Amino acid sequence: MSLLSTLSDLLKGCPRNIKRRLLRDILLILFITSGAILAIVLIQGIKSQHDISTSLIIKANKQAGIHFQSFSEPLANTIALLGKWGESGLLKLNDPELLATQFQALMEIQPKINAISLADTDGNDTRLSHYKNQWLLHRHQKSESFSSLWVAGKSINEQLITDDSHNPVTATWFRGALTMNSEKQFFLTYPYSLESTGEKGITASLRWTNKQNQLEKTYISAISFTMKNLMNFMEQLEITENSRILLLQSDATLPGHIRNNNLSTTNSEQFLTAVIEKFKSNPLHTNQAVSIKSNDKTWWLGFSPLSEANDDVWVAIVIPEEDIFEDLYKHWLRFAMIVGAILLTGIIMTIFLVRRYSHQLRDIPQQHINMLGVENEITALIRAGESTTLEFKSTMRTNLRTGKTGKEIEIAWLKTVAAFMNSDGGILLIGVDDTGKVPGIDVDNFANEDKCRLHFKNMINTHIGAEFTRFIHLKIVTIKEKTILIVECERVRRPVFMSIGKQEDFFIRSGPSSIKLSMSQMVKYLGER
Repeated sequence: MSLLSTLSDLLKGCPRNIKRRLLRDILLILFITSGAILAIVLIQGIKSQHDISTSLIIKANKQAGIHFQSFSEPLANTIALLGKWGESGLLKLNDPELLATQFQALMEIQPKINAISLADTDGNDTRLSHYKNQWLLHRHQKSESFSSLWVAGKSINEQLITDDSHNPVTATWFRGALTMNSEKQFFLTYPYSLESTGEKGITASLRWTNKQNQLEKTYISAISFTMKNLMNFMEQLEITENSRILLLQSDATLPGHIRNNNLSTTNSEQFLTAVIEKFKSNPLHTNQAVSIKSNDKTWWLGFSPLSEANDDVWVAIVIPEEDIFEDLYKHWLRFAMIVGAILLTGIIMTIFLVRRYSHQLRDIPQQHINMLGVENEITALIRAGESTTLEFKSTMRTNLRTGKTGKEIEIAWLKTVAAFMNSDGGILLIGVDDTGKVPGIDVDNFANEDKCRLHFKNMINTHIGAEFTRFIHLKIVTIKEKTILIVECERVRRPVFMSIGKQEDFFIRSGPSSIKLSMSQMVKYLGER
């Protein structure tokens, strides 16, 4: 018996003997069990993917927040220092050169600062900015604006700006600082084009009062930084080897650039578009991870506000799937190989055991016929001939010699049914003669199948008992245009008697025949059964 022939039988749905049927069933159990294990692992793996990705994204968002704090904290300290200087009377708005000197010193210490401004509620303003290795001084007084270069602590080439519409009182950073509940709270603007350079940037501003001035005038000090500097700083954060960081405004526009990572411009645009679309289509939850497909790769990403004080700018952490699950994939491959090895070992052991016990398996009685390959099954049974578990009867009720219905014909097959049930079970084929020919049951002249079944049922109820019908199964099939009856009899643990009139007899199978036992023989048989 080969595995290929067994699988062939399995595909046909009609294994020809008990060995192959047993082998088929065990192999099915092995495959189903292995498939169930793999399915559970796969489902759990998908859930684990999301859980692991979410956990990593949440951790990355926290890292991004901490990283931004290391960027913003020195700036916050600088703006707080400006407030303290102002409260102490050290910042003099009417002395722009002194202010420029002080601002330059702070900006050289904190090169991330692009510009520092000081303004009052009267619309006076002094601003020092750094752009392309040049220091630019801008001041606004009495509705007039002046611009000059700041070189070696002096203002040179000062020019009057006649078309300047700048008024600090109307600026977002100025008005925002005035709305803060406390003078210790600073205000962050939405990314906008900075007045000094035109670059996209953010301004932080703080309101304070000059306590040395009896009028206690309100001032606003502000520092600005560019999105480019912020982006360069944020890109220093490495979550994984191939992770990316993207800054997004709340309206899903891009205030900064991401690293190209050797991708072509077209691929980069596709990647950015995929991230932006996901940003638009999903609620802005910081504790979720979502996936996108771009450049034939799967990416996991999460969004979080740049700072708790301002949700106008969001950080997108984007991580390629292979960076997250590289180790997990290795574990899955190892697990799949182990399952495959176990399955292969199980198949080899099953074949070995079935072959080892083939002789014992050959003795196992057949009690059922597979209807998917019924013709092959019947042919194989007829070829094997009558046995302890198989018997042939030509008709159900007609005596072929006389051509008339005979009670003795019905009693004969009923004895066989009772004997099967008292022994190891078996199959009775009605419509097959002792030589193995198949004349069918047409001579019984049943009007239809229902009449045949009803007659069979009445015979069982009358002579064996209605309580045993659940152990007897009648099937009517057509083989080579001949109708035959298949009676499958199960083994019954309690004794089954055959009633003929007022007499009850006990039959068992002995070889290919049914024999009647005496009372003492029956008692001994049942005791040893």
